[in-house]
Amino acid sequence: MTITYSGDELFLQLRGDLLNYLCRKLSKDEAVDILQEIYLRWRRQDISSIENPRAFLFTVALNLIRDQARRQAHVQTYANTMQHLFQDKSADYDLAQHCDERRQIEYLQQALDQLPENVRHAFLLFRLDGLTFAEIALQMGISSKSVARYIQHASEHCLTALAQYR
Repeated sequence: MTITYSGDELFLQLRGDLLNYLCRKLSKDEAVDILQEIYLRWRRQDISSIENPRAFLFTVALNLIRDQARRQAHVQTYANTMQHLFQDKSADYDLAQHCDERRQIEYLQQALDQLPENVRHAFLLFRLDGLTFAEIALQMGISSKSVARYIQHASEHCLTALAQYR
């Protein structure tokens, strides 16, 4: 006699193990948030096609932990940049250089805004999130070759914009 469980029943059976795993890696609040996201992703799946639900759920958990770590790294980088920009500048601080850097950033932002959404998205995932072509392809549902073309196009467009600036 085979016992079958609904998706929710199966998730509830594994919920405690998932939460324990997440709590070992994250704070309790973060673990609960990620557990909720795992459940939402679980509900969107056709669970009848999943051979090993436990492995699937723990893989989703690990991927979400990695995503969160990337986001936190970006927030930290941004905070460090902002701190650097606003901390007391020494006497040798060159205001003209700072203004020039700000204009370059504005040119780059304008160049990025001119790109098609999918090209810009792939480029930012590569440059800011540090994802590989394969990871971007999987996330966007396209081939790695398309990702390479998108990033090449975005890079050339940004370099052209900077060349025009100078």
